[in-house]
Amino acid sequence: MGGVAGHMSHLYENPELTFKQIKDIFTKASNGELEGTEKTDGQNLFISYSVRNKSARAARNKGNIKSGGMSAQELAQKFAGRGNLEKAFVESFETFEKAVQSLDPDVQVGIFGEDADIYYNAEIQDPRTANVVNYDTKTLNIHQVGHAEFDKETGTVTDADVSKNAVALDNALSSMQQAVSDDEFKIQKNAILKLRALDGDKDLKISIDRLERTIDAVGISDNQTVADYIIARITPFLESQVQLPDDKMEMLIKRLFKVKGVGFNQIVKGLDRDNKERVREILKSEKALMKSAIEPIEDVVHDFTVEMLRGLESAFILDNPKEVMRLRQEVQQAIAAIETSDSEEAMEILQQQMRKLKSVEDISTAVEGFVFDYDGNSYKFTGNFAPMNQILGLFRYGRGGTGSLNEDEEGLQDYDIDISDYNSIALVPGGFKPPHRGHLDMVKSVANADRVLIIMGSGGKSPRKIGDRIVDFNMAANVWDMYLKDAGINNYEIVKAETGSTPIGKAFNILEDMTVPGQTVLMLTSQKDAGRFGQKLQAYAPEGVDVKAVEAPTSTLQSGDEISARFMRASIENNNFEEFAKYVPNSSKDRAEEIFALLGGKKKVSEMILDIVESLLDEAGYQTSATKKAYMKNWRKMMATGPQKAGPPFTKNRPKKVSKSAPAGFGALEEDDPDEKKKKRKKVYMEPHAHQDTPAPEEDIEEISSMGGGSVQGYAAPFPGPRKKKKKKNMSENNEFIDSVLDYLLRKLEQ
Repeated sequence: MGGVAGHMSHLYENPELTFKQIKDIFTKASNGELEGTEKTDGQNLFISYSVRNKSARAARNKGNIKSGGMSAQELAQKFAGRGNLEKAFVESFETFEKAVQSLDPDVQVGIFGEDADIYYNAEIQDPRTANVVNYDTKTLNIHQVGHAEFDKETGTVTDADVSKNAVALDNALSSMQQAVSDDEFKIQKNAILKLRALDGDKDLKISIDRLERTIDAVGISDNQTVADYIIARITPFLESQVQLPDDKMEMLIKRLFKVKGVGFNQIVKGLDRDNKERVREILKSEKALMKSAIEPIEDVVHDFTVEMLRGLESAFILDNPKEVMRLRQEVQQAIAAIETSDSEEAMEILQQQMRKLKSVEDISTAVEGFVFDYDGNSYKFTGNFAPMNQILGLFRYGRGGTGSLNEDEEGLQDYDIDISDYNSIALVPGGFKPPHRGHLDMVKSVANADRVLIIMGSGGKSPRKIGDRIVDFNMAANVWDMYLKDAGINNYEIVKAETGSTPIGKAFNILEDMTVPGQTVLMLTSQKDAGRFGQKLQAYAPEGVDVKAVEAPTSTLQSGDEISARFMRASIENNNFEEFAKYVPNSSKDRAEEIFALLGGKKKVSEMILDIVESLLDEAGYQTSATKKAYMKNWRKMMATGPQKAGPPFTKNRPKKVSKSAPAGFGALEEDDPDEKKKKRKKVYMEPHAHQDTPAPEEDIEEISSMGGGSVQGYAAPFPGPRKKKKKKNMSENNEFIDSVLDYLLRKLEQ
């Protein structure tokens, strides 16, 4: 839950929670004493009503509330063009407005205040916009907790106690539902429920025993907190990495816990260069460090919640066992696709999630989770929903450098990107069709953020093309993956803007709907947009989210010319690899040919022939010889300027009788024209080329290409490759073979 309600914590995410309290929560849950509500898998919306203006108001964040909320028309505009998602938001909100307007004004005031003073935390559950769980009915589900009150005098939005107003809402719900009985959407309050008690105390004892052994291992007692445990875990590591005075080490630990007022410069002041850099490296990996530190506690809590949620049925699903089976089958399909994807990154993610999930058979409920209050804080149990969601998300949409593995998911919209755990997020929207070195420089300028979201469109109505080939999202994403990995950037995710939306529009949606208080968001903008966006960005951000416009750096070619995707596409269309290579980042130069081919570029015939020539020379034992160097020098000159007169090392006469067939394994040479035979029998190895500007016929190009790939007809093994042991040929025989091949290639060029 984000936005107005903020982030709802797992037990291990509250640093102030003691292990005595965790044990107490475990005990209450296992005894059936833990009271809460079902956590649902829909789209969040805060709803209110202005009695003064006689209209319903909607909000997705605190900024919306402060500005007076959105009307039905404004909400429709916000989600315009987003298909079923637009329909779900608009239709549910219209039903809500109609239901509230049926109430007496005094009742309206008792629920919402006079002018939309109280906003209720609600969830839109629509089969058309299913995320992971498929619900059977269209429901506007009002939660029991997480509501907000707006104080117009102070301009603040608070999580004030609105229990009296909520009671008034409860009393009016039946009347409200009756007023909209003909509508497709139902309006209801999320029912209070208790988790069932476990059968016996076996699972409770196992969980508490594991918890005790885990904290004992680092010298932590029941009365100490989650924060104490993390500090005990990370301190030995920190001391092994950097030498700091006690006060500096304390500041470093506070910085890792995101304590306000403690910055990098404060920590490293007075340190030598070496220790400064070590502190910098520690802070770069702070998320991974903190995650690793809490992981043993996380595992204990996870396994306990799996048992607590086992068999729990959703109130919004008609056939729960059927939905559980569907989820198992879908996850199994995703696992199979990932395992056969040949993606190391995808397999690594899968292994991480399977360590939690353990088995598909452990998917035992269609409920996303359970929400409850304890000692003034709200917590959630999610069991195996979290790893299941990650596996399905990887399959459907990809993660980081891994693209979608499901070809049928092209039309899915509104993938909820989970960025709630990151302290800083960089948003990099753009066309990137295709990405070039200037684009990578943009990402580098914000790569210090915990997470970088590169946002691209699907192509839209005017897709970018190279010839007749569309540069689509997947093609551009593959290029991005190469650039970023070669540059050592791994903290990224490539996001696709929905059909009908622009990358910048998607960036604003992420800012508005997916960020949580305490985060810093960097929005990369062009030079011309930096000032304009800088004034508007904060208005779109939820309260407590610090957002900044970052002007993209200007990159040029060595010549000083503009770096443009348009010029990059033109170089590919013209098959000009040398020009294309100028647009490839230096860190990916070794992959330039691979990227060129991926985007539709073709290797020149001359380059193919040179590859074949060099391969032949290597096969004959000329790998490092001066002879090879002389051969290649003259061949490269010939390719550039046309065949020249005979000269070293091309001093050997051609055979007096030239076979109409190519050397063994090289296919057949076309029948000679009788009128050309005398010319072809000239006893010089290199001749002036009469038709050097005439390209080789298409069939010749294909033949040469297949030779370069090692698929030469008549050759027993890839060329060059191992051969059966034969009587060693003398050097003259080797030279004769090479000469005959080179002669053949020259004849192909002359045609």
